[in-house]
Amino acid sequence: MNDKQIILTLYKHFHAQVDSGVIPVTMRAPSLVGTVQDDPFDCWIAKEIQRAAPHLEVTQPGKLTTPDIVIRDPKTKAIVSLEVKKLIQKKNGADPRGLTLDYNSCLPCGATLIKVGDETVTIPCFYFFALLNQTSTGIVTLILMDGDCLNHDFNLHKEAKLANTSEYNHGPYGEGSVRHRRMYTYPNPLNSKLPFFHLQHILVCKKHDAEMLTLKKQTSANIIRDDNYNNSFHYSIIDLSVKKHTGTVPTHRDIFKDCKERKPKDRTPSMPQIKAQG
Repeated sequence: MNDKQIILTLYKHFHAQVDSGVIPVTMRAPSLVGTVQDDPFDCWIAKEIQRAAPHLEVTQPGKLTTPDIVIRDPKTKAIVSLEVKKLIQKKNGADPRGLTLDYNSCLPCGATLIKVGDETVTIPCFYFFALLNQTSTGIVTLILMDGDCLNHDFNLHKEAKLANTSEYNHGPYGEGSVRHRRMYTYPNPLNSKLPFFHLQHILVCKKHDAEMLTLKKQTSANIIRDDNYNNSFHYSIIDLSVKKHTGTVPTHRDIFKDCKERKPKDRTPSMPQIKAQG
C-alpha cells in the first residue's frame, strides 16, 4: 500500500465500527495509566490500526514526541504518520474548545520529519481528531484530516521545531533559567459550530487524492482553502455512509474564518486582592 491507501484503510476500519452515530472505544482504566503523559487513547488507536492491518508496522515514538504514531508498510516502504487530538464532549453536546485547539510547540502540517535509521526523511502527516462522549467510551465526531488542510507551509513547520530556546543566568542570583516556548493555537475541526464536521465520521483529503482513490461517489462536500498568497487548495470530505452521491455536492470556503477575525488582547497580571482596612 502507498501512504494514501494506508490512510483509507484506517478510515474504513474506524468507520465500519460506527454504531448509532458512535464509534465504541475501550481504553485502559485511569488507575492503570502509567504517567500523566501516557495517553491510553493514543494506545487504543495504535492497537486498532494493528487490528485493521496486521501487516503494517505501527510505532509510537514516545511521550511528548510529534507525530504520535508512525505507520509503515514493510513491503512497499510507504510511511505515514498520525497526530492525535481528542476532546471530551460537554454536557450540552458541544465541544469544550470552540474556535481553536492547542498544538503546543509543534505547528500542524501535512508533512513532518522522522528518522529512519540515521536518515532524516519527510513523510505525510494526518490528524486524527476525535470528540469523545462524556464517559470516553465512544467517538461522536471523527475527522481524519490531511495536515495540509491546517497548514501547508512545511518550512514554517520545521522552523517551529527549533523555535524553543532557554535563557540561563537569570534572576538576581543568576541561578534561574527561562524557557521560551512557543505555544500554537490553530483551527479546531471538532468545533461543534461546524455542521459539516460535527458528529460526522469522515476523511478529509486532497481532492485529487480522493479521485485517485475513486472516492468521488462518497464525497459529501468539498472544501476550498485560500491562502495568503492567492493559492486555492481543494479538499474532499469523504463519508462512507454516503453510498453513492450522484448529485452536486456543496462546497465550503473559508471554513475557519472566525479564527482569522481574532484580535490580540493586552495581558494584565493577575494578583490576589484583599479588603482595604477602614
